[in-house]
Amino acid sequence: MWLGTITLLFILTASKASPLQNIISEYNVPDVIRKCVETLGNGYLISGKINPFYLSVDYDGDGNADFAVLIKRGEQQGIAICPTGRASPTILGAGTEFHQMRDLDFDAWQLHPKNRRVERGADESPPPRLQGDAIHVVWEERASAILYWNGRSFAWYQQGD
Repeated sequence: MWLGTITLLFILTASKASPLQNIISEYNVPDVIRKCVETLGNGYLISGKINPFYLSVDYDGDGNADFAVLIKRGEQQGIAICPTGRASPTILGAGTEFHQMRDLDFDAWQLHPKNRRVERGADESPPPRLQGDAIHVVWEERASAILYWNGRSFAWYQQGD
């Protein structure tokens, strides 16, 4: 009896991600990121859905470290681009439209350094030449894209379907 109850409890626990898994301790958030996210306004929170929950990137190639932070607003996920020491943050997704999506519910992400060539994507359009670091986002077993700065705004280059 007890073994069956414990087994059932384990199965139910394993089948749903615990909301506690998405909580980030304030002690793990660098001050520059905390301050950036606070400027976004009410409703935006740092998400711990993906590890790491932030990336250090130089998106515009100016030699200064910037940060890409995984955020959520309600149930919608996105990225806050936090430039170091100057412009206000940019929100991609999390309720704000980017590439005709308001929810960038990707499963994984990583830095794509500016000195690494971008491979030709799914639609055979020429790959971008990066001015700075980019972000590679992945929807496991579905799609992936490179998010990069084109000199005026953030752009999307589809990698795979």
